[in-house]
Amino acid sequence: MAERMKRFAIATVIAALTMFAYPQQGNAQITERTDKEKKADAATEKAYDETVKREKGTGPAVKSDPWQTIRPGNGDNPKR
Repeated sequence: MAERMKRFAIATVIAALTMFAYPQQGNAQITERTDKEKKADAATEKAYDETVKREKGTGPAVKSDPWQTIRPGNGDNPKR
């Protein structure tokens, strides 16, 4: 009786492991991109690159201090 339970348990574990591995294979179909999709991607990349260059060319970003009204002035700092 114990031998039958042991075989059943092993078979169940093997079945469970193969069930989890099966969906990972999926439908591994390789899809080719059309020329139209490639051109649309290239146009998007070009627009992105131009935007990045334009943003970099505007000069350094202005530094702002959102806490300037909350912090005490320089003369109010206690020495540590």
